[in-house]
Amino acid sequence: MRLVADDRPDAERMFRLPWKEFRADLITWTGAGLAMVAAYEIFYEPYLSTGIKVLIGCMSFGLFGGMLSYLNAERRLIGRGKEIEFVERSPGKLFSVTRKMMIMIVTLLVFMAFAVLLMVLLDVYYLLEHPDMPEPEIYWGIFKEIVFALAVLLAISMMVVRRYSKNLEQSLAIQLDAMERISRGDLDARVPLLADDEFSRIAAKTNEMIHGLKERDFCQTRFGQYVSPEISERILKGEISADGEMVEATILFCDLRGYTSFVEKRSPKEVVRFLNRYFTEMEQSVRDAGGIVLQYIGDEIEAVFGTPARPSDNHAKMAVSAALRMRQALEKLNEERQAAKEPLIRHGIGIHTGKVLAGNVGSPERLVYAMVGDAVNIASRLQVLNKTCGTDILVSRAVADRLAGLDIELTPMGTFPIRGKSEEIEVFSPAGGEGAKPAAAMTDAPSRS
Repeated sequence: MRLVADDRPDAERMFRLPWKEFRADLITWTGAGLAMVAAYEIFYEPYLSTGIKVLIGCMSFGLFGGMLSYLNAERRLIGRGKEIEFVERSPGKLFSVTRKMMIMIVTLLVFMAFAVLLMVLLDVYYLLEHPDMPEPEIYWGIFKEIVFALAVLLAISMMVVRRYSKNLEQSLAIQLDAMERISRGDLDARVPLLADDEFSRIAAKTNEMIHGLKERDFCQTRFGQYVSPEISERILKGEISADGEMVEATILFCDLRGYTSFVEKRSPKEVVRFLNRYFTEMEQSVRDAGGIVLQYIGDEIEAVFGTPARPSDNHAKMAVSAALRMRQALEKLNEERQAAKEPLIRHGIGIHTGKVLAGNVGSPERLVYAMVGDAVNIASRLQVLNKTCGTDILVSRAVADRLAGLDIELTPMGTFPIRGKSEEIEVFSPAGGEGAKPAAAMTDAPSRS
């Protein structure tokens, strides 16, 4: 049976199948009972008590057989759950589990008691009509008749209860299997609606929950492509203070050289393709070192180490490690570009450690997560200072002090004035820093920075 979410008529027919089976059995057995009574009345000596017993017996088989047919039809639907695509809506009218159990138990008990009492009543009626029958034979016959009837009714009742419990167990297993898949992150799981009871409502709500989780996961994934996953997670959890947080962190700025002239000679698509390739390699280097890329500004990268999103006491070492990784990644990119006879590229990296305010910046309508403070400005200025020093990576004295005793060799580059700062700043370059090589730049034009 292939049903779809909005196929309400087909779904309603599906939920009515067990009831059709029940009615068919009840009508068939009742009709058979009436036919047997009619035949008995025509061909044998008619006894009202015997006719009533036959009719009650057939109706009992019809009732209990109908219950079994109902439960078997329900079982078949449950067994074919994976083939049923109707998973979004529950049936219009619910026949609750508690109501099913109550009707089933009451019907079984009442009908058994009614059948036994009726048999006794009919036997007494028969005895009153035949007072000459020997007493031992009468009593023994009544006893065997009642025991037989009770045994048959109890056996059928046990079959009905057992089948119903199996159906409940099967429905629960499907629900639990779906929940297990969801807990493992499988948001393609669906729970088929297999009955007209509470399980269908639970299944419908579970599917709604899966749909909501899938939408949330999609939004979070998309959001994480525009904001670093660690930051997006904190934003979604509401963990970012409205007033921001004062933290000590290390800021890294990286800027391409000769970018303006590079853009002038290429189409926008070529520029975007190149920037995406370059940023992919650079961000991977930052993330591998334990940092977070805050934003891309044109051809510039701003990264941070030691934020509340990824706290660490070794943020200065992590930042320098990221810069060295970025240097290696750039060398590999240049090897590819040289093989393709494209101009080589260079960049400058500035790193500084200091106090920053980490928090949301912007208007009530639009916010960005940013680092604000003098340390950010100094790191940006150091990136520009690479051109004066003929280096590709520069770190401040604040960073160098935190690297003392570590296996990172720094070359002193001197003390320089920084635009916007009254005092000069001492800078260092990690060992192996390459000097300025105009021939290896994107173009021979002056840098944008």
